Amino acid sequence: METNPEVPVASAIWAVEQVAAELRETYLGVAASMVLLERVGAGCPHPALRLARRSGGDALDLAGEVDQQVTDGVRRLRVAAGHVEAGTIGGLVEVLDSVGSRWSTAADRIRQLPARVTAAGQQLRDADPTTEQEHSNTGHIAGQRQHDTRPTTRQARHDTETTARQWQHAAEQLDLMAECLTSAVTALASYTDGLSGTRPTTR
Repeated sequence: METNPEVPVASAIWAVEQVAAELRETYLGVAASMVLLERVGAGCPHPALRLARRSGGDALDLAGEVDQQVTDGVRRLRVAAGHVEAGTIGGLVEVLDSVGSRWSTAADRIRQLPARVTAAGQQLRDADPTTEQEHSNTGHIAGQRQHDTRPTTRQARHDTETTARQWQHAAEQLDLMAECLTSAVTALASYTDGLSGTRPTTR
């Protein structure tokens, strides 16, 4: 019985593409975890944390190399089988459109965040009890023992204002992030339109 040699090849391509898809999904999780590690470990010279950051970065680099190797292999097999042309413009446009769509969705979500962060900062200011406590605390300061480490009214107000300012800065950064993503989407659309012949690409 004659068998179709393309069947096992197609099966192998499907299997390795599933691996690549899972790898990309896992990559995002590892990258997000690396950001958290950088946040909590910033400035800490402990060798274990340095090793963790370095090893995590190496893992991300290796994931990128694996993805490239797998993708190259799949493309090579499909070209050899005559299923697609090498470097087809349509395939490139499809990928870039997918990237642009994801960035656009991300920008839409991020645009909703600054107002929430700003509102939280205002809520923090409104809830600051230090003004009301100032008069009551004044009468007890003389009776406090020297080892009392509770924050003073002035320090509490400083902490509130500092936190609120940081949150406002974060809201501004989120606005900027949304603008950057929108700009990136526009640039990709311009490029893909040029590839498709809709209009010339801009550099």
